[in-house]
Amino acid sequence: MKDDDTTTLRDALERAAEELPPLPDLVPVAVREGRRRRARARFATAATAFGVVTAGALGLTLLPGGGPAPAMPAAPPSSPGTSAGPGAGYPPVVVEETPGVTPPDNPDGLSPAERERRAVHQQRVAALLDELLPAKVTEIRPVKDEVAVYRITADGKPFRMVVSVRPTDDEALKECPNLPEHKVVCEAVTFDGDREADLLSMPVNQPGTFASYVNFLYGGSRVQLGVEPDDVTSPLTPRQLLAVAEDPRFLDLVEAADAQPMETKAPPAVKGG
Repeated sequence: MKDDDTTTLRDALERAAEELPPLPDLVPVAVREGRRRRARARFATAATAFGVVTAGALGLTLLPGGGPAPAMPAAPPSSPGTSAGPGAGYPPVVVEETPGVTPPDNPDGLSPAERERRAVHQQRVAALLDELLPAKVTEIRPVKDEVAVYRITADGKPFRMVVSVRPTDDEALKECPNLPEHKVVCEAVTFDGDREADLLSMPVNQPGTFASYVNFLYGGSRVQLGVEPDDVTSPLTPRQLLAVAEDPRFLDLVEAADAQPMETKAPPAVKGG
C-alpha cells in the first residue's frame, strides 16, 4: 500500500508541476511607485552603490535601477489604474543558473519592440502585486528574460513568484490533487462570476516547505499565480494569491496577455491519476 501511496503522490506532484511556465524576458521600464516605495528605495541605493550585487542562495544578480528607462507606452484602455509614471520602479534581477556565470542577454532573440512590451507587462504586474499583496512582502522584482517570473522578498527572505498566462487548448482545468495525508491540499473555488479556480498547497523541495498556487483558465490561456519555497514555506497562502487574481485590474492584464501571448503554449492537461 505504501508503494501505491508513493505512486499517487508522485503522479499528483507531476500534474501540479505541468502548470509551471517556461522562461522568457525583460528590460527596465517606467512604473508608478507602490506603498513599499521606501524599502525599494533603500534597496536600489545599495544596488547602485555596489554596481552588481549577488544574492547567493537564489543565484540572483541585481541590476541597478540607475540609467534612463525607455519611454512608457500608454496603458491599454482596458487597464485603468495600471499606467505608470517615469522611472524604473521595479528594476529587474538576473538569474544565474550557474553561480558567477551571467546568462546571455535576450536569449530568445526578441525584437526591441517585443522586449519593451514584455517589460511593460512585468512592470504593471509588479505594480499591482505591490499594491495587493500583504505588507510583509517588502520587495517585488521582475526576473529578466523570464516574463512570467518575479522575485519577492518577505520577512527578509527571497522567494520565486510565478504570474503566468500561457496559451492552451484545454477547455477545463486539469484534475487537481487533494491528498491531505501527504499534505497536498487543493480547494476548488469560483470567482469573477462563475470562473473556476484551483487553490493548491503542496510540499516542494523538502517535506516541510510548501508552495502556494492558484490556477484558472481565461480565454485561450492557462493562468497561474504561485509562490515557491527555498528553505522555508511560501509566505503567501493560496487565498492571498486569489485576492490578486480577483482584482479587475489583474484580469485586465490577463486579458491583454491572452490576446497577445508572451509565453509558449502549455502542454495538454493530463487526465486522471
